[in-house]
Amino acid sequence: MREFNKRNMSEKQRIKGVDETEASFFIKPLYAACKKNLGKVVQPLKVQARRPGIAWFGNLLGLAIEKSGKVEARIHVLVQLRAAQIVECPF
Repeated sequence: MREFNKRNMSEKQRIKGVDETEASFFIKPLYAACKKNLGKVVQPLKVQARRPGIAWFGNLLGLAIEKSGKVEARIHVLVQLRAAQIVECPF
C-alpha cells in the first residue's frame, strides 16, 4: 500500500472544505457531532458542507443503515474500510 503524506493528499484534494468559522447554521450541528465522536471535524464532512442537504441526508442514510441492524456491524466497518481504500482515503 502506498505511504501517505500530507503533500500527496493536498495535491489530490480538488475541493476546498468549509472551515468551522465559515460553516452555515445548518452544518454546525454536524460539525459538533463529528467533533464529539472523532475529536475533530474530518475533511470529507468539510467538503460535504458545501452542500448542506447532501451532508445531512448522506449522514442520515449512514446512520439509518447502522441503526437498522440489517447489516452486521463488522460487515459495515469492513465495507467502509474497503471504500476508503478504493478512493485512497488516509482516514
